[in-house]
Amino acid sequence: MNKAIMKELLFAHFSGRSTALQRTTIADWLQQPENQLLYVAWLDEWERQHLQYMAEEEEALALLHERIEAWDQQQNMEEADESTELPVRRRFAFTQWLAAASVVLVLVAGMYAGRSYIFYQTIETAFGETRQLTLPDGSQVSLNAHSSLRFPRFGFGPRSRVVWLTGEAAFSVQHTPTHQRFLVKTARGVQVEVLGTEFNVFDRPSGTKVILSKGAIQLNYTGAKKAVRGLRLKPGDAVNVDAKGNLTQMRIDEPEVSSAWKEHRFNFNSTPVREIVELLHDNYNLRVVLKNQEIGERTVTGSFQADNSDEFLQVVAELLEINYKQKDSTVTFFE
Repeated sequence: MNKAIMKELLFAHFSGRSTALQRTTIADWLQQPENQLLYVAWLDEWERQHLQYMAEEEEALALLHERIEAWDQQQNMEEADESTELPVRRRFAFTQWLAAASVVLVLVAGMYAGRSYIFYQTIETAFGETRQLTLPDGSQVSLNAHSSLRFPRFGFGPRSRVVWLTGEAAFSVQHTPTHQRFLVKTARGVQVEVLGTEFNVFDRPSGTKVILSKGAIQLNYTGAKKAVRGLRLKPGDAVNVDAKGNLTQMRIDEPEVSSAWKEHRFNFNSTPVREIVELLHDNYNLRVVLKNQEIGERTVTGSFQADNSDEFLQVVAELLEINYKQKDSTVTFFE
């Protein structure tokens, strides 16, 4: 069937105006895997033209899970207080409810996972790998090693552009005629909001750091005891959230240096060895052992290019005036 005719038929179906015969035709057409992806793309297009209420699947799933846990805890408390065994009928009723709730939880989780996979794509980099991406709106992203970026598969919505980052990435955001917000969300609760600018976001277990090179951004942080909202940054501003959730703001003379890793260039200015150790683990999956604890108290200053972990280790060893040996993924620094 002609694509234009099929699209028109599907749009009628999405609006609830398809006949039984037409639904059979659609079912036959969906037997082809390539048509299934086209179906989802057209459904997404139709939903954008006919805005519907979008359920918060994540919140609903979490709420259901909390209710199941709360019920289970309540039952355990009641069993501890009662000296006699609960009536069989009550136990049976609870078991039925819990089984039914578990089935619903599994189904909802499966539906959410399937929908998430269809509507979103995730780009990941391996250790030692960097990638250049162009998002659906034309924005450019450089993804550092051992990082991932999740974004809509079929383009951004009409109101905002949202991506989810784990690891590190440098963004060059394209401004849109409709002034759409661009949001970068991280697992630690740091959210960067921009209209058009260049900035670097670092989000690892050791902490989260946002450094602005050009333009202006607004930062929200919900992970603190007292939420930080609408914190405006100008070029040269940097915000750091440590592993304990403490937020600090600072000024940087050369903010563009923060994304020099895009060209495999590393810039250190009295950088503690412990940060070098974290970088080797985050970017190259290397575990560093300090044979002499005094080495850990030293700092590194210098700028160099390293295309891989071997080159990086050689330069750092020279700057620290130490030796090193590597066995598999373990590196030992020694005098």
